[in-house]
Amino acid sequence: MTDAANKLALIRSALKQHNIDAYIITLSDPHLQENVPEHWNIVRWLTGFSGSAAVVAITNSSAIFWTDSRYLIQAENELEGSLFEIIKPLAFRRRDYTDWLDENLPQGSTIGFDGKIVSVDLFRRLSKRLGYKNITFLDKIDLISGLWYNRPSIPNSEAWEHTSGYSGSERSEKIAGVREIMQSKNINLHLLTSPDDIMWMLNLRGNDLMYSPVLISYALTD
Repeated sequence: MTDAANKLALIRSALKQHNIDAYIITLSDPHLQENVPEHWNIVRWLTGFSGSAAVVAITNSSAIFWTDSRYLIQAENELEGSLFEIIKPLAFRRRDYTDWLDENLPQGSTIGFDGKIVSVDLFRRLSKRLGYKNITFLDKIDLISGLWYNRPSIPNSEAWEHTSGYSGSERSEKIAGVREIMQSKNINLHLLTSPDDIMWMLNLRGNDLMYSPVLISYALTD
């Protein structure tokens, strides 16, 4: 059994344990960044795909892979000979993973996913497309952490100051501006989940991503 086949077999065994008919894996992280740290790049670990956009769906009998048109040729090359079926657009019509799930899952099926790395938009798309089938969605199912034994750690690089000489404003000025807007809108707390926004507001930089000088972080302003 190949490494990829073994991973699929382990995931399918976990599907049965959790009574799940289909498991969704997105190429994403808890911050919904375009460039995903390797710790959360489950799609690459499972399929070998190195692009930045993909959705995988696994059932007891099938494994499908979807990406957008930017990466279709790349996906065909990188997944050639794999156990994954690539979902391709039909003539004059876009086709994606929701179409496949609609066509292949019976009424009353259960779909599981890790809600920490699935966007609200994706969940709404699934709900809208499959709602008529009385699908049950389980959004707290992490099947991967217990299977990915040599998983890279979450990035934790050292922070450094991005001084006002480069940023144009002091950190205190930016925070004061955010608080002024919060007050005008009667907002008590403002949660930032995008590392890009946090780095801008706090005048900080880091090396947690290969192509972007950010720190994997959250910020809460009161």
